[in-house]
Amino acid sequence: MDVVVEIVARLDVEDVIRCKSVCKSWYDLISSDYFVKTHLKRSYNNNRKHGYIRIRLHWMINNVTKLRGCTMVGSCDGLVCISPDKGEFLITNPSTREVRKLPMIPYTVRERMCWGFGYDPSTDDYKVVVGFNESEHHMRFHVLYLKSNKWKFIGDCDYFTYSNCGVLYDGALHWFMDDTEKKTIIISFDLSLEKFKQIPLPKDTEYVYDEIDGLGMFEERLCIFRSYYFLDRYYTTIWVMKNYNCWQLLPRDYEGNKYAAATSAYKLNCFPDNTWRLCDDNKGNVDLSWQSWYNFTYPIFVNSLVSPLKKKKNNWSEESSKSGF
Repeated sequence: MDVVVEIVARLDVEDVIRCKSVCKSWYDLISSDYFVKTHLKRSYNNNRKHGYIRIRLHWMINNVTKLRGCTMVGSCDGLVCISPDKGEFLITNPSTREVRKLPMIPYTVRERMCWGFGYDPSTDDYKVVVGFNESEHHMRFHVLYLKSNKWKFIGDCDYFTYSNCGVLYDGALHWFMDDTEKKTIIISFDLSLEKFKQIPLPKDTEYVYDEIDGLGMFEERLCIFRSYYFLDRYYTTIWVMKNYNCWQLLPRDYEGNKYAAATSAYKLNCFPDNTWRLCDDNKGNVDLSWQSWYNFTYPIFVNSLVSPLKKKKNNWSEESSKSGF
């Protein structure tokens, strides 16, 4: 059976799902947590080897705007969290076309909000984190746990947010916020400990926070990027975090991992049957130069078998009859 795992785990998600209909033993194997995690690990390794894939929302469907107001909350392990409207959230795996609608957040929607999505390895659970400014420099945070499907109040913070989507790095979500002295800082929320801490900004003489600065990911590291237009060209300056106390300014002639920003970007589409799928034209549809600032804002994506749905025992005969894509 180990040989079967090694072979099938190399296949794309669509082919793996078809393999579930071969026989009951294969169905049980492919449905197991062990296989799902093995396939996921291989997907991440392929991303590192062949270049990172980012994911973004596709705004136009048949030349009609369908997703205005919809926001990408985050992506982790092949799951994508989307907010169709403020206060509403759903989790989808666009590779398997599974969708799960989450309960509404337990408070009145505010203008100033931030959110994020990630995985907690200590509990083997995925979490949606939402914060809002109840008043100036007073934020309230809630967390939804996918296993229990319930929201939980986790605490107040003396910050003011003006950025929406948290960047997932090293098991924590990160946002730019203002403290009580209106000084801009980076706030980190550890998904396992459920605690906040402040991350120092770059201390080199070349860095002073600018409102155009953004947070993103570069070479699997948290980064601060600044894009500006000068003499008919766009330029991007990037500071990469080496650890939580040290940042490195990348030289303009940096020749590191050419795949650091992205090599392709999937576009996520909503279809009439309320499934979310990856668009077919997923290659070459964005400028993929690592100097393109918007590449850093798109979450990293991997194709996976991770399900957003609550676990239940499926019937092999029923599943095999609908395994075709």
